[in-house]
Amino acid sequence: MAERQNPQAIIALMAENEESVARLYEAYAGRFPEHAGFWSGLAAEERDHARWLRELGSRVEEGSLYVNEDRFRREPIRLFHEYLEGEVRRQEPMPLARALSVALSTEEALIERRFFEVFETDSAELKHILHDLASATEKHVEKVRDMWAKHKD
Repeated sequence: MAERQNPQAIIALMAENEESVARLYEAYAGRFPEHAGFWSGLAAEERDHARWLRELGSRVEEGSLYVNEDRFRREPIRLFHEYLEGEVRRQEPMPLARALSVALSTEEALIERRFFEVFETDSAELKHILHDLASATEKHVEKVRDMWAKHKD
């Protein structure tokens, strides 16, 4: 029988991942000052995503948010977090195209793995927040993909 998932812990883990993505983008803002506005804007939005997730966490006590236990596995989330933190710590110089490729694969992974579909709720308000998180991630894919297309060569 599967271990019962703690929604608060899962939300915290997911929010920490969003903060790791923000740290990565902040690091890129420092490495690519000519594009600092682009990276800083994405980082700010990722911090918003973490805040939205924590807002979801405040609803768990109300019993209106559940974890779809068939969709959530801690290990891939932990590995993703480690990968992001490794990219933040990376010291060697890199071209902008590589940073954009990392960002694009990061954002696409969140969508492809349906990161925000681990939750189930009957609350229209909470469904709206979850939808906003998924939509915001899709917008990041578009922004990064557009920038990548301009700088891939």
